Amino acid sequence: MVAVQWRRIGASALAPALVIALILGAMLRHQQASLRAVEDRDRTAQMQLVGSLLGANMDQAAKFALAIAESFGRHPQVRAALAASDRQQLQALSAEAYGYLGAQASVQIFGYHTPDLRYLLRMHRPDQHGDDISTFRAMVVAANRLRRAQTGVEIGIAGIGIRGVAPVEQGSALLGTVEAGLDIRPILDLVKTATNTEIAVIAASSLAGVTLDPKLPTVGDLTVMAATDEALFTGLMRAEPLRAVRDVTIGTRRLGGRSYAVMAQPLVDFSGRLIGLTVIAREEARSDGRRLTTELWVMALVGGIVAFVAFLVLARLRRQEA
Repeated sequence: MVAVQWRRIGASALAPALVIALILGAMLRHQQASLRAVEDRDRTAQMQLVGSLLGANMDQAAKFALAIAESFGRHPQVRAALAASDRQQLQALSAEAYGYLGAQASVQIFGYHTPDLRYLLRMHRPDQHGDDISTFRAMVVAANRLRRAQTGVEIGIAGIGIRGVAPVEQGSALLGTVEAGLDIRPILDLVKTATNTEIAVIAASSLAGVTLDPKLPTVGDLTVMAATDEALFTGLMRAEPLRAVRDVTIGTRRLGGRSYAVMAQPLVDFSGRLIGLTVIAREEARSDGRRLTTELWVMALVGGIVAFVAFLVLARLRRQEA
């Protein structure tokens, strides 16, 4: 008889205890979803900020490269030497400035082209000249034919760079074009220092339009042209394939037991043609979120048990009073 009474008391206490436990569980689940939403928003905002900073630095570098090219193109002696296709004179006029700009401003590419789209002088490779560049130097072709300065990212035989190409004219005659190109790696290092993120510029061989250096790290169709941490990005590419698309993607990836926030955005050349992607990665600090979630679930369980015991005692007291 006593056992039956206890079962009845337990049954009457169990229902409200379960209701309380379910309410606590629902509140906890909502809190978890809210925390994840906040984390996603913060991650997206932070990565977009880094992407904007990278883009601004690359745009500024392109303007600087063009300013260098145009300043040489306006020099009377350079114009005269370019009109005469005088390679030795151009080299003599440019050598000192090129050495300084290379050491102080990361200018790795500098040269002159003839109106018929041949490379007259490469200061970075003076032994290579006279080759037809009309099939693989789209930026030079555009500046030559449109007679308008061009800036942006371009991949050439010297690798990837941020370049500026300026037409050189005398009256209505086109004397040729002059170009300056900046190494992209110092820009990546600068943004890394400011944001504590790792950055890679990755080209898709199927989109690049030129043969990429086989010595560079390659995974499938993608080649890491420049990176602050080549091993990290090669590992991320192998762990989960990346694709060169025009959409910006932001998410998380795990590598070597660590979690990274990763943003991939399209890499386009001076004309807007998709040639690859830039990838930004930041290791996510180990937060207390998981530990806090476990503690809250334990609290919900304990709350349900306490509620059950409390209702059990109340039910027993009521039966005794009856």
